[in-house]
Amino acid sequence: MTEKDERFQRLCRDELPILRGGIYRIVGNAADTDDVIQEALLRAYRKYDSFRSESNLRSWVYRIAQNCAFDLLRRRKREAAARENYSERQKAEIGGKISGLLAKLELAVAALPETYRSAIVWGVLSDLPGHEAALRLKCTENTLYQRVFRAKQMLKEMLKTENGDER
Repeated sequence: MTEKDERFQRLCRDELPILRGGIYRIVGNAADTDDVIQEALLRAYRKYDSFRSESNLRSWVYRIAQNCAFDLLRRRKREAAARENYSERQKAEIGGKISGLLAKLELAVAALPETYRSAIVWGVLSDLPGHEAALRLKCTENTLYQRVFRAKQMLKEMLKTENGDER
């Protein structure tokens, strides 16, 4: 066994609990702590030749582990910002589509014959109970529901032909 291997084994055996506690305080959870320590020990082992033996190996490895922990936190912050940016773009895109669809629907409702447009406005959009909407339109509740049904069919046809859906 080389001197390097012996020093690392001794470091892992003696200092790992202290190292783990310090890194846990930075990253905040056990799984990330283990990942950071593993990465730090691998980096330190690979770069052992650049270690100046007059320095303290434990301090050197701890500093590498801290840097790995801060790298992890920075990466998570960038990823969260990228997700947020993507989410905002998606919301804007969806909002634009919904606005466009609502505008098309409003135009289609406005194009309905008065009888059916009134049935949609009072029977569906007004939040009035069916009997009150029918009273305002001076018809029976059953007639109101028939008009709403027919208006919905007409709207579907208008919007289907407008979007080019010929199913």
